[in-house]
Amino acid sequence: MSTPETDILTLGAAPRPSSDAELSARLRDALVASAGVEPASAERVQVTATSSGADVPSLAVDLTGVTLSPREARAAQGTGGFAVVRRERGTIGSLRVDAHPVTVVGAGADVQVEATDVPFEWVEGAGGELGVVGVEPDEAHAVHGSARVAIPVRDLEAAAERVAAQLAAANGLRLTRLDLRLTPAGANGIAVVAEAQVKKSLLSATVEAAMTATVDDALGVTVRDVRVTSRNPVVAALLGAVRSKVDRYDGRRVDLVAELPAGLRLTDVTVTVGQDVVLTARAH
Repeated sequence: MSTPETDILTLGAAPRPSSDAELSARLRDALVASAGVEPASAERVQVTATSSGADVPSLAVDLTGVTLSPREARAAQGTGGFAVVRRERGTIGSLRVDAHPVTVVGAGADVQVEATDVPFEWVEGAGGELGVVGVEPDEAHAVHGSARVAIPVRDLEAAAERVAAQLAAANGLRLTRLDLRLTPAGANGIAVVAEAQVKKSLLSATVEAAMTATVDDALGVTVRDVRVTSRNPVVAALLGAVRSKVDRYDGRRVDLVAELPAGLRLTDVTVTVGQDVVLTARAH
């Protein structure tokens, strides 16, 4: 018996769509169901696709005005899989994703992604299910493209405050204040400093956290100056376990080129900080 695969984007029942309009509609419905799209914004999701045999010559996705919920996306993971009995390789000739903006955790992200020669597989299940699943690119099937993501600093600050409040509540604390500062670090990096005021019963304390992440010319990301501290001795003692985990990341370098599949070669990554935090990347 085949083992169910859970990373499949389920498109309903086989056979494959017989027209561009049907393919576009099925992909759109699957995206809305699996990507954590908030129902109130679902009508704004736009998908336009063309088909030619097993290939998809063009696929354009527009998420402008859409709100995504990571919680709903996580809940949807693993619910659409099935045991695969048939596969056929295909290629997306031209993929474009736009969002001007898409909202995630309250932060508006302006997104533009373009890629060519993206490999995937059509899959069918024993019960007549149809789906598509991504295929890791290799040297023989390299993906080329670019991506740009820009998020206003004020949105990141507000999103961080919401997440911090939830984390504090989960640990029996109440967040009363959060100050987040994002500044450039060198020619290609970002420095983050956060100061949070938390309360529990009569206890009130300030927790400070900071880190710097920079991208070097060899496309490695190095995290430095990581710290989590508090001037309150009781809270500082409680942070001991957290600090030991955080300290492991201080000075760590991640080679972006080595961590990616052979068919996805980054040639440029930049991070800039102004009114927006902007991340751009190119792969050739």
